[in-house]
Order: sequence, then C-alpha cells, then structure tokens
Amino acid sequence: MRAGGENDRPAKSEAGFLLADQERYALDSALKTSPIVSPELFALLKTVSRSFYLSVRFLPKRIRQTIALAYLLARASDTIADTNRLAADRRLQVLANLSGSIAKGGDPGDLSECIAAQADGSEKTLLDKVPLLCRKVGELPESHRALVREVLAKIIHGQTLDIERFECRSGTQALPNDAALEEYTYLVAGCVGEFWTKVCLLEWPNYSSLKEGALLELGRDFGKGLQLVNIVRDFPADLQAGRSYLPLSDPEKARTDIAIAKPEWDRWRARAREYLQSGWKYFRVIRPPRVRFACALPVLIGLRTLKRLDAESEIRSGVKISRAEVQWLTLVAAAIAIFPFVEPMIANRWQIADSGRADRAAT
Repeated sequence: MRAGGENDRPAKSEAGFLLADQERYALDSALKTSPIVSPELFALLKTVSRSFYLSVRFLPKRIRQTIALAYLLARASDTIADTNRLAADRRLQVLANLSGSIAKGGDPGDLSECIAAQADGSEKTLLDKVPLLCRKVGELPESHRALVREVLAKIIHGQTLDIERFECRSGTQALPNDAALEEYTYLVAGCVGEFWTKVCLLEWPNYSSLKEGALLELGRDFGKGLQLVNIVRDFPADLQAGRSYLPLSDPEKARTDIAIAKPEWDRWRARAREYLQSGWKYFRVIRPPRVRFACALPVLIGLRTLKRLDAESEIRSGVKISRAEVQWLTLVAAAIAIFPFVEPMIANRWQIADSGRADRAAT
C-alpha cells in the first residue's frame, strides 16, 4: 500500500539502495549537488528511504525541501495505514485527523498508539517526527505549501480507500474494475507526478518545452506507471495476503490457482509499460539537469523491472532487479541527464518510443 514509484521496508514506488561512496562522489561532482537544506530532515529521509534520498539529494535546493516534506508525510501516513496491530476503524480515524491537520496547518493529533505499535527503527522515528514535519510544511512558501497539502489530501484519500476496500470486508478482495485501479494508481502515485510538475513549474517558467496541460498529463501517467510496476511485481504476495489490486472476477480462486490471473496480469503489465513510456517522454522534455536525473532513474528502474517480469513464464514472487543493476542504472540516468545526445541510444536499446530530439535549453 506504499505510495509512489524502487527495499528496506519497501514503498511500492521504490527500488532502492544507497550508492557506494566513490560512485556517490562521482555523481556529486557531475551534478554539482547543493548543500542539504535541513540536515535533520534529510537524515530522517535517508533512514526511511535510501533510494528516494538519493534522488532528492540531487534536486536543486529551491524544490528539495518541498519534495522531501511531501514524501516523508506520505510515508508517515502509509505507515499509519499499514499498522495492522491497530483496528482498521482506528487507523481510519488517525488518517482523517492527520489529513485535517495538514490541510489546516494544525497539530496532527495523538499518534501514540501508532508509534507504540512500531518496532524500533526508522518507521517509529518517522511517526515521532510527524509534528515537526507538519511545522516544516508551515514554513514553506505559500505556493509550495498549498501544493503539498493538495497532494497529501489525495494520497491519504487513496490510503483510506485501500483500508475500506480490503480490510473492512472479509475474504479475498479485488478491486471491482479498471476504473477503480486507475483511480487508486492516480491517488497514490499519479497525483505525485502532477505535484512534482506543479512545483517545478513554479520555480522554472521554462521548465519544459511542453505546455502545462500536456506536461501534467505525462507526469500523471508517469506516476501511475511506477505504481503499476509495483502492483504487478507484488501481485503474488498481495494476493496471498487477501488483496488483489488487479480487477479479478474470482480473487479467491486465483489465490489457490494464480495461473488463472495471468491474462489480467499481462494486461496490466502492458499498461504499466505504456505509462512508463509517458515517463520517458516527461524526462525528455524537461530542462533542469538535476531534475532530469531524478526522473530518469525511476523510469529506468521501472523498465528494467518489467523486463525481468517479461522473462518469467509464470507469475511468481521475488522478481526484482539486483543491487548491481540499480548501480548501473544510476550511472546511466546521470549520463542521459547531463548529455542529452545519449538519449536515442538508450531509447533504442530499451525499445522506448522516442519521437525525435526534445527542445531543451539548460536553465
């Protein structure tokens, strides 16, 4: 149920590791990383999600704190939603309180039950820091603050629907139709692509060669594609846990014979690839190099994961790309972020639709 696109306690949108020191130093030099905005905030981010920390630390300073705060609060709400030691109705109430406090800029309410239910570690620390995170949101520029509140309202709504659909009913449940799955992927990931785009457009008037409407659509599909990759990858484990995000007509039967879900699984795997094509197009038409890197890496990880899944003759758990592959993809992402002439070679190798050279002038 993790929100969005690479796994120490994996969010569905994460495929993660921290670069070795020498590789991280090379990327720091190549991309001229700015000093971290808030040491406490980024130390927390590093413990919660090393992979997202890697992308965020290379973002330009003007957007880094906003993106990090939105991610950490989304991760905190997801931790609350996943705290199965608390009854579903109690978690729904805590999420509602948190959503209301973020929207109004108030106190997040009593999180002690959720904190006590966590094992010692990063998730417990994260929940303990939620009041600090809410205060930090209040310190953002008004335009950024409004966007953070908007995206978190959508994400928490998606997490709430997830609990209501899968935990407030008995037996194995599946989303009822395509529209429900499209809605879910939008609420927990597609809206993040919109948020990212809106924040960047505020800071770079010439952020992209595309008009705002077209770019927002690509960003939305980009996020949905990353979420779908995780849904098809995690489908066997989710099904055994009694939930199918794929709209199966008989999820209980699929739980005992997963092969009958293969046509639906194949269909949504193909949809994930289509959406990642939008992610590639998004990356190609944006201009700031460090933002390009942060977008290129999850596209490449998602496509590589799909390639692994394509090679499987049947649906099985445990399909993932290796640490070494992620290291290699990180270097590829850095190369194409800095040197656009590399893009066609990567597109050809990965069989990505590439419709000519994007109009891009570095800003």
